[in-house]
Amino acid sequence: MVTSGASSPDRVFPATREHRVIFVLWLVLLAQGVIFAFIQPVWSRVDEAQHFHYVQYLAENRSLPVEGQTFVSPEVVNVSVKADQWGWRPVGALSTPAYLDPSFWQKVPEELDDQDREKWVRRNLWRFNYEAMQPPVYYAVNAPVYAALPGDSFVKLYGLRLLAAMLASAMVPLTWLTARETLPDNRLVVYGAPVAMLLTQGYALNMSQITNDALVVPLAAAAVLLLLRLVSRGLSWRRSLVVGLVIGASLLTKLTTIFLLPVALAALLLPVYYRREKPGRALAQAGIVFGAAAAIMAPWLAHNFAVYGDATGASAARPLMSSFFNSPLEGLGSLRLDELLPTFWFGEPVFPFAFWTYAWLAAGTAMAVAFIGVLYFFVGTDDAAGNRDFAGTDDVAETTDFSGSDDLGDEASSGAGAAGSGRLSEARLRVNFVTAAFVIGVAVNLFIPFGSGIGGVPGRYFYTLLPVGCFLLIFGIDRLLRRRRALFFAEVLLVWMLVWESLNFLAYIRNL
Repeated sequence: MVTSGASSPDRVFPATREHRVIFVLWLVLLAQGVIFAFIQPVWSRVDEAQHFHYVQYLAENRSLPVEGQTFVSPEVVNVSVKADQWGWRPVGALSTPAYLDPSFWQKVPEELDDQDREKWVRRNLWRFNYEAMQPPVYYAVNAPVYAALPGDSFVKLYGLRLLAAMLASAMVPLTWLTARETLPDNRLVVYGAPVAMLLTQGYALNMSQITNDALVVPLAAAAVLLLLRLVSRGLSWRRSLVVGLVIGASLLTKLTTIFLLPVALAALLLPVYYRREKPGRALAQAGIVFGAAAAIMAPWLAHNFAVYGDATGASAARPLMSSFFNSPLEGLGSLRLDELLPTFWFGEPVFPFAFWTYAWLAAGTAMAVAFIGVLYFFVGTDDAAGNRDFAGTDDVAETTDFSGSDDLGDEASSGAGAAGSGRLSEARLRVNFVTAAFVIGVAVNLFIPFGSGIGGVPGRYFYTLLPVGCFLLIFGIDRLLRRRRALFFAEVLLVWMLVWESLNFLAYIRNL
């Protein structure tokens, strides 16, 4: 049985100060979200009208909208008219459509050939609630709030945005807890990871609009944290049940969290591989995790089979969305990989901040250094219990592992050596899992368009990986440069990012 990686009291920095710092960082993210909720353009140009209508439809009809059949409401059209915002185009870029009366609207004509169908959909997609194929949890959470708010559509819109900002702000404590669970004694990592999370300016922008990402991102991050605790603290039926329920809730919020299933498998296999758990026990825990997730998903999947004839509604969504985003099987350019990292850091619509390229210099440099540092950690021969600790400090007299008193041996220098001896430091095991979760999450999200037939991998799909990604960012810098140089490097990048992101923010407000 794996024990907790908690360190002895004399080695842990003051908890009260730590909690105050994290509370302040949480307030900063919440403030960013609230500000962006009020100042960003109406409908946000990233599907917000359709997400809003899904909430409205669920609240007023007590049933789910149908992909390809449910049109947006007159209230959504009225807001679009007042804001002069249609589809994904900038405000004022498209003249008001000729037919605003829903009685004139029709479904996609069946007699059209592929070319004419694509043209028809491109002209008329704004009428459809093309987000109707989304799982219902986010909208079910928002429906009571929508019903309780005053009747004006703009009041409801901004009220739901504020709820999204509140939900999204949970990522600060989740990032902190993930870093703390992995390396509790490394101050640079524990403090640095949530700070790095705050510097992803696009997160505050995109998660303060009406979108199911605002709920699924913290849910999926919580699932990864719970899986990390499963690895570090040992398998138990209670932990496995909670993990399964959270994974099921994540999937029932947005299917891009499908990566949580192989991550859960990794969390169950790692202790077996390193001889911490018996295969039979891990298999039983897997049954609990996947069984609980399947039980939560089952009713929605059954509903989809009844309505669409498939498990996810993809057969109805693909004819609509592929008119804008072709399958990557037809051309890899539809993935828009050149936009992935910039939109991750600075949000959508594509590159909304005037000075994003200058801030990108710091973000790109940090990622490059971190990648080398993490690679060095895995291919190097440092003894985690001897030659160098996990903080990478040059000036520490004692050579102790940052897992505290649970170092299991001096053969923890490499994955192969540890596997052979069955002895691995607890800290290295946790870092191994965090890295595996990040790699699996990235790989699965890049593969999703090939399976769905709808191209495009926006950076916001990877916000679910922010806690583990920010941990690896700071850990890699610390590992490569060692503490003093790593701290100086991080401070320089922090100042650079704060300067340019502040200018981004001011320019964004001025250009509204």
